[in-house]
Amino acid sequence: MALELDNPNIGYIMDVLKERGMNPRQLSKQVYGKETHRDIVKEITTKPDVRASTVLKLCRVLGITMDSLYQNPDTNSVNYPSINGIGIVNNSPHAHIDMADLRAENKALKMVIEEKDKRLAEQSRYIKELGDRLDMVLRLQNNASDSR
Repeated sequence: MALELDNPNIGYIMDVLKERGMNPRQLSKQVYGKETHRDIVKEITTKPDVRASTVLKLCRVLGITMDSLYQNPDTNSVNYPSINGIGIVNNSPHAHIDMADLRAENKALKMVIEEKDKRLAEQSRYIKELGDRLDMVLRLQNNASDSR
């Protein structure tokens, strides 16, 4: 994907911060260290050139890709399909999902798998029993035909 902007998309960064429940100060501390007085949002806004290492740290902290950071907001307004799960509706390129919902969905899926495993074991037992009965019928039929 080609980069559409020369500098990171500040509006996108602010949207991601809002979704993560963070403010620019918290982001700066995570990127530059706890004792910093630098403001990463202000630096990106005022300085025309951002170091690659800073962009890399920024993307890691926010959990976003570098190419999404350099997309033009006009062309980045794609309709993403909705992904629905238990209590989860996501139509965003960067998801924020409640872990409790994921754990509940995971537990429900594990229960379904356990039930399927029990049914498969029962089906296997029935197949074996039917095979044994078929063998017995065939033996009886062979014995009856031999005795004639």
